[in-house]
Amino acid sequence: MAGCALSSSNPQQVGEIIAYLKRYYPELAVIQGCCGKPTRMIGDEKLFQVRFQTLTDQVNQAGIDELIVACQGCIKTMTLQNQFPTSSLWVKLAEIGLPQEMIGKASQSDVLFSVQDSCPTKEITEIHQAVRFLLEQLGYQVATNRLSGKNTLCCGMGGMCGVSNPPLAKEFATKRVNDFKTPHIVTYCSSCTAAMLMGGGKAWHLLDLMFGPVINQQATCASHPLNQPVLAWKNRYQTKKIVNNA
Repeated sequence: MAGCALSSSNPQQVGEIIAYLKRYYPELAVIQGCCGKPTRMIGDEKLFQVRFQTLTDQVNQAGIDELIVACQGCIKTMTLQNQFPTSSLWVKLAEIGLPQEMIGKASQSDVLFSVQDSCPTKEITEIHQAVRFLLEQLGYQVATNRLSGKNTLCCGMGGMCGVSNPPLAKEFATKRVNDFKTPHIVTYCSSCTAAMLMGGGKAWHLLDLMFGPVINQQATCASHPLNQPVLAWKNRYQTKKIVNNA
């Protein structure tokens, strides 16, 4: 399950990660759905329970043994609800390793990355370790920042702030970008990527580093689909087509 934000950001990468996982899990199935967290964040617990139950029914009806999840908000929500087994995509990738052609691909990069750890999973150390292991496998250098891991701060999009109070979200995103020691930032959450770009940083999602070109100092960032609602919805539709054919 890629989650809403990643599905709205990069359909091609969703397809690429599905194809790679199928090398190890031939019977891999794919769910495109919402965990319901946004409704909980705006205080509508009743509607959240309805939406999460819909997802739970979908998982149970499909006979899924374990749900591999790319979204940190989904992981947090599913862990709290504790209705079915879940695992982090990033931990799973660290366990099986990256494709051979990706190992060391960025060993000559002159970029030093800071990592924006997602606040929903700030207590899950194995995810932080897995992300840094994957960056090491790719060959990128990673800076040590005080406000990372368990001490990370929100990117500005938490609690639906990006929707309910955009000026405050941008203010916090800018502050978060300025917290880092380096101008280059890598995230493993699409909302965090969009926020870091909104805050003036040079930001990429971990999947960009895996499936895209090597990032060097001269690399530029495109505007993020999550900051363009029409494009985000178009991407989600394209992801649905990819999922249906997976």
